[in-house]
Amino acid sequence: MPKLSDAQWQSLARSLVREMAHVVPGWTDHNVQDPGIAVLEVLVYALTELQFRQEHIDGSGRALAQRVAQLAGSLAGTPATEDCPPGPKRVYYFSGQLLSADDLTAEQDYVRGTRHRLNRLLYGTGIVSGLDVTLERTGGSSRVVIAPGFALNPLGQEIEVSAPTPVPLPAGGKALLVLLHYAERPCRPVPSFDSDPRAEPKYSRIAETFTATLAPGADDTAVALARVSFSRGRWVLDGRFKTAKFRLSARHVPR
Repeated sequence: MPKLSDAQWQSLARSLVREMAHVVPGWTDHNVQDPGIAVLEVLVYALTELQFRQEHIDGSGRALAQRVAQLAGSLAGTPATEDCPPGPKRVYYFSGQLLSADDLTAEQDYVRGTRHRLNRLLYGTGIVSGLDVTLERTGGSSRVVIAPGFALNPLGQEIEVSAPTPVPLPAGGKALLVLLHYAERPCRPVPSFDSDPRAEPKYSRIAETFTATLAPGADDTAVALARVSFSRGRWVLDGRFKTAKFRLSARHVPR
C-alpha cells in the first residue's frame, strides 16, 4: 500500500463522509460520539494498521485485503461524483442532508448556467438598450464615453452599465474597437471563523459588473460597441461600424 499524503487522507475522509450520507441520509457527523464517526475512525485505524504492517503481510494476506477492499467498494456503490450523466446538475435536497459551500455554489451555478444558456440560444448576442458611445476631447487628450445600457455577450452573460463610463484613448494609433466585457468582483469582506484569525477576511458577495477596454480586434467573449479610427492627428468615431443590436422578434413576444 503506497504511503498517502495528508491531502489524500483528507480526500479519503471526505469521500467516506459523502458515501455514508448517501447510504444513510439521516446520518450527520455533528459530534465525535456519532456512530458514523466511530465507524469512520475504525476504518481509518484499520487502514493505518495495514499501512504499518504492509512489509509483514504475505501473499494470502494481501489477497484477503484486496478482497475486502472489493467488497467494501461494492457496498459503497458508484461514487456520487461519477454517477451523473452529462447535462446541467442541480442539488437534490432531503431531510438531514449535510450541505457545504460546494452544494450552495452548485445550486447557483445551475440557475446561472441555465439562464445563460437561454440567453445565448434564444436571444443571441448584442446590445439590448442604450450603450451609445460618444467621443470627448479635452485639451490634447481624447476619450470615449459609454452611456448606460444593457447587453448580452456571446456566452449569454448579462452586462449592465449603470452610469456613464469613460475610457481614455491613447495618443495615437490606427483603429480600435470599444469592447464591453462581463466581469465579477468580490466585495463586502467578513471575518472567517474557520481559518487563521490572522488571515485576510473572506468576501461575502460577488458583484456582477463589467470592464470596458480598447483592442485592435474582436473578442469572442465581449460585445463590440463601436470602432474609433485615428485620422489627421485625432481620434474619430467610425460611422461605418455596425454594432450588434438585439431586436425583439415575433418569436420572443408572448401570445
